[in-house]
Amino acid sequence: MDTLLGTIGYLSAAAGFLFIFLLLLTTKAKSLPKRLLQSTCLLGTGWAIASYFQVRYQLSILPVLFTESLLTLGWCLLVTSSLTDTPRFSRLFSEKVPAFLCLAILGIAVLEGLRFFWPLLDQRSFLFLHLCQTIVGLWFTELRYRRTLKEDRWAIKPLCLGLGMYFAYHFALYADAFLTNVLAPGFWLSRGWIMLVSLPLILLTARRAKHWQSRVYVSRDIIYHSSLLLVAAGYLLVMSLAGFYIKSMGGQWSDTIQILFFALSGLVLASLFLSETFRKNIMVFITKHFFANKYEYREEWMRFTTTLEQPEGTEYDTALRAMMHPFGCDKGVLATRQGPRLKVQASIAIDSPHPEIDLLLTNVAFPVLEHQWILDIQQAKQHREPAPFEIDPDALAAITEFAYVVPLTSSSGTQGVCLLSKPTSTEKVNWEDRDLMHVISRQLSVFLNVFETNQKLAESQQFDTFNRMSAFLVHDLKNVLAQLQLLSKNAAKHKDNPAFIEDAFETVDSAASRLTKVLTQLNNKRVDHQSMETIDLDQLIHQVCKHRAVKLPAPAIIGQSVLPFCFQADRERFSNVLSHLIQNAQEATDDSGYVHISTAVTTDFYRISISDNGRGMSRDFIENRLFKPFDTTKGNAGMGIGAYDAKMMVEQLGGYIDVLSEPAQGTSIHLHLPLSIAAQPTHDSESCQ
Repeated sequence: MDTLLGTIGYLSAAAGFLFIFLLLLTTKAKSLPKRLLQSTCLLGTGWAIASYFQVRYQLSILPVLFTESLLTLGWCLLVTSSLTDTPRFSRLFSEKVPAFLCLAILGIAVLEGLRFFWPLLDQRSFLFLHLCQTIVGLWFTELRYRRTLKEDRWAIKPLCLGLGMYFAYHFALYADAFLTNVLAPGFWLSRGWIMLVSLPLILLTARRAKHWQSRVYVSRDIIYHSSLLLVAAGYLLVMSLAGFYIKSMGGQWSDTIQILFFALSGLVLASLFLSETFRKNIMVFITKHFFANKYEYREEWMRFTTTLEQPEGTEYDTALRAMMHPFGCDKGVLATRQGPRLKVQASIAIDSPHPEIDLLLTNVAFPVLEHQWILDIQQAKQHREPAPFEIDPDALAAITEFAYVVPLTSSSGTQGVCLLSKPTSTEKVNWEDRDLMHVISRQLSVFLNVFETNQKLAESQQFDTFNRMSAFLVHDLKNVLAQLQLLSKNAAKHKDNPAFIEDAFETVDSAASRLTKVLTQLNNKRVDHQSMETIDLDQLIHQVCKHRAVKLPAPAIIGQSVLPFCFQADRERFSNVLSHLIQNAQEATDDSGYVHISTAVTTDFYRISISDNGRGMSRDFIENRLFKPFDTTKGNAGMGIGAYDAKMMVEQLGGYIDVLSEPAQGTSIHLHLPLSIAAQPTHDSESCQ
């Protein structure tokens, strides 16, 4: 039985060394301690395998002693490298004493290697040499601990404990063997288990010691679940031994009692592992004793962002859960500042309103916000809270549901507070917990500010849509009014002219149609430009020029494409666009000037040109004001959306507008419509079909 346990121990130690070696291969940093630790792991694997074969097949101990000397040399070199930051192996031996001792261990290994071929020294001499090796190993371990600064000893302490236990155990083994000239079987068979216990401590130092640059990552979850498995295994082992004792002592009732005992023990084990309190206590114990930091910040940050990306309920509920989760709080409340008061926006596991919520928001929330201070309510009750503002402990005497008040504030974020119940993820809230609370609170402040800003932006967009609708409707009404005013002005002169009367009826009919459309848009609360129909562009240009001919200078068509151009669009809107551009040209030109319209087909576009010899425009005006909505040079007579609407419609059709102008030299506006929108190919046909 002892031999079986011994061989299992050696195989487990070999597996442990090999695991650390493979784990170090996953780290990208290159450093001398890392290389030495990798080499030592390989030597340790060889030592454990040699010990396994020696025990399993009762072979000579010489190969074991030889590999053990090399392993001891590896540990001593590793300790020496951890005392310096040198990246070169040759500089490890700047001190004479460590260099001499390492050479002495190497000499012992050489002697043991020669012993394979020549009978140098006897067994007792080699046992004495290994006893000296253990003393040297203990001296190196003590030297490493003594030369470490007090504030840095937490990082190197696991290595010193692991090596100290290993060398102390072997000191007792070889001291006894040297005195009796016999290796005690119990001592010899347990060495694998001793090494197996030492390996996690050595690995922990490889993670903690920053200047080693190996930074082996050991997941908290792995250690947590491994610890649970070890606890379960230990529990089951104890229960098995107890069951064996019951069976051996129970007589004829032994089988029944043993079955009942195993059933009850299984129930106890399941109860423990299903207990959240037990699991949290294990996690707190591991975090407290095995890690420098309480939190794995990379995982916490990923979990935090995942919570924000997968909202449940309102954004305020999501923010409150993101604050509570890292600390294991059961209850929480989030309130945001709205003017002179704080309004509760979300609550979890507690009803709102609640007397304690009102009490905290009234008495301490605003000082906490002003000073950005995390208030420990229990400390404040005991007059031990070092807050930078006065607190009335009597006002907090009735608070039992909450333990902390955390401010939500940042330079450009939403202001508010979170009321949290007592954390269950830690026994005591220290500076690290407070720092994490501060970081999360700032991020949540920005998160909520973005949410509230988006809400305000949505409301603003609704008002903007209403204003745009109003502007377009007023623009249409202005055009109708201009038509009717022009009709009224010319009625006195031409009321007896039949052609005028016919045009008058057409104008009134057009005005009625536009007013009907305006009323429809008002009833629908939106501007509708989706009445698509096929437009014969040449025909439409002639109609617009005819309507605008009532004002000087009358527009004249001076050049026209030989190919007709038809496309799908809102006829009335496009007619208004052309009419507005021609009207602008007329208003910028004296009566003696000209307004010319021409069309032409280029490679990919159908071009409409409107040219005049009027006042012209500067380049700065064209770039910064011409197409800017609600910017007009006509005072109260204009809305400033005509040119903007023209640009928007042409771009919606897939085209663009070019403007060429110089002050006092006139203007040319070119509308480019893509040929790809043509309702039919532009062949030598006389009109659109």
